[in-house]
Amino acid sequence: MSAHAAPLPDVDALVTYETRQLTTAGVLRTERWQERLVRHGDAVWTARVLPAGQAALHANESAAEHAGHKHFDFDSAARLVERTPSGELRLRFVDREHKVVVSVPKAEYGAVGFDGSWDAAAHIVPPAVVARMGVASADGWRTENAKGWSHKLRWSAAQQVPLRVESRRDDGSVTRVVTVTPMPAAAALPWSGIDAFAQKDYDDFMD
Repeated sequence: MSAHAAPLPDVDALVTYETRQLTTAGVLRTERWQERLVRHGDAVWTARVLPAGQAALHANESAAEHAGHKHFDFDSAARLVERTPSGELRLRFVDREHKVVVSVPKAEYGAVGFDGSWDAAAHIVPPAVVARMGVASADGWRTENAKGWSHKLRWSAAQQVPLRVESRRDDGSVTRVVTVTPMPAAAALPWSGIDAFAQKDYDDFMD
């Protein structure tokens, strides 16, 4: 248990992201992806859920061939954020298929798409943002309008994550929906055993 804060409830959930954007050319573009979120103690694991058959794209690539590549796919790798008792963060990316773990220093957080916020990693929407949206209405929604956007959110106080977030640009050109579906906890934590993987640093993949 960390000395700096009360422990958060454990969470295992499927998070679905969907964005729809209407371009100036009148083209409607839709992006949709899913991630598994596991929060346990002072650790948060986020892993992309790949469509069936996706792994077959690299089925003929051996572990030795992959190890020789001067790259690492941070987008498809799982992300593990850990918080120390002093509040410092440790960021690692895990490629389970090829058994590689890459540690990323704070100076490179932006390069791998991490904003450095524990609250955003652990809660999806930081509690401070939820509090700013005020008290929920009778139907459970909190709302906010700011900077050309409208936001609606349903918050789970028990699990300390949103169940649904809807955001819409005022001109109607962009809508974003995040849906969090709680799941039964897995028998083992997804980062179990990764200390036995090859341990790399971010600089190992720089030219």
